Amino acid sequence: MNSASRDAPVKRQGPNIRDHIDGVKFRQLAPGITTHPLVRSGRPCIEGTTIEVKTIAGLQKFHDMDVEQIADHLWIQLFMAQDALNYYAAHIDYFEVEFQIDDLNHEQMFESHYGDSTRELLSRRESVPGDH
Repeated sequence: MNSASRDAPVKRQGPNIRDHIDGVKFRQLAPGITTHPLVRSGRPCIEGTTIEVKTIAGLQKFHDMDVEQIADHLWIQLFMAQDALNYYAAHIDYFEVEFQIDDLNHEQMFESHYGDSTRELLSRRESVPGDH
C-alpha cells in the first residue's frame, strides 16, 4: 500500500443511518421531527435521536418543565426541545389519547396478577432460613 492511498480520506460506506434504515427512509413530519417504523414503533421523535415527542410533552405537562429545563434534562439542543413542543402543540389531541392509553396500561398492569406473583415470591424468600 503506498502512502498516497494510506493518507487519502476514508469514504463513508453504506447508508447514512439518519437517512434510512433497512432501505426505509425516515419520514419528516415537521421541522426537526421524524418517524420511522423501526424507531420507537414509528412514534414521532426528535430528528437524529430516539427521543419521542411524547417524552418532551410529558415533561412539560406533568413536570411543569420549560423548554430550557427539558433541553438540560435530556442533554439536547434547545431548538430540538422547541421543535418537539411545537409539534406537540399542533397535534395535542393525538398526544392526549397517547397519555390516556399509557394511564390505562399502567392501571391494567397494576391490577394484574403479576404483582401478586412478586409478593408471593418475596414471602417465600422470607420464610427460607439463613437467606437474610
